[in-house]
Amino acid sequence: MKRPIDRGLILRLVAVLVLGLAILITGESDAARYSYDSTVIPENSIPELDRQTYIFLTEYGKDVKEMSKKYGVDWRLVLAVLRQESAFDPSAVSYMGAQGFMQIMPSTGLHLALTHNIEDLSNPTMNIQLGIIHLRDLMRSFPQANGKNRIELAIAAYNCGLSRVEDAQSIAEFLGDDPNSWPAVKSALPLLSSRYAPLQRHIWRSGRPNSGYFGDYGQTLTYVGNVMHYYTLYQNVLPRSAGQF
Repeated sequence: MKRPIDRGLILRLVAVLVLGLAILITGESDAARYSYDSTVIPENSIPELDRQTYIFLTEYGKDVKEMSKKYGVDWRLVLAVLRQESAFDPSAVSYMGAQGFMQIMPSTGLHLALTHNIEDLSNPTMNIQLGIIHLRDLMRSFPQANGKNRIELAIAAYNCGLSRVEDAQSIAEFLGDDPNSWPAVKSALPLLSSRYAPLQRHIWRSGRPNSGYFGDYGQTLTYVGNVMHYYTLYQNVLPRSAGQF
């Protein structure tokens, strides 16, 4: 009596044969270029870990990890800020004059360099170091905020300045919200624009925010959202300690 043909088994064998033939022809699977700790991650599961990120990590990943560890910042958060700030372009210059990988403003860079004895501000690695120090200092500026709130407040301050975020905290507190909660500060940022001058006169003696009116709050909100998106992506894809980098 003949055994029935297992069509499922035949299909699986054919699929394995085709995959093996493809790898033999190309030399490696496309997903192999995104391997960390010898674990091949299917490329369709990491659609936003592009080759630009991989190339940056190959050249600067070890430095980013070492400096992030030194200053107590998650290296994947640093990577997210790098991606949003400069798209990994060391020669990037913003219309405001921010420079390098981490888009450090000249005044901020000079202050940090003098404080931490860093001489060559044009060096890409030094630019990353200054950015990590600045991010660390900003997170220290919100000691009452916990977890994700602290990170989001620091990221907002990285974009629009610490004083702007502190002004938004003052509004949140005046309205009875938690000034250490990012959702509360996020809602308060638009209230720093000049159209809310009547409200501001009840908060500041000068009648306006300490840092002046702020109309570009939308850019900051988008910035925080993007950085947190990339941070979540890198947390899911990259282990906290990736041996290859």
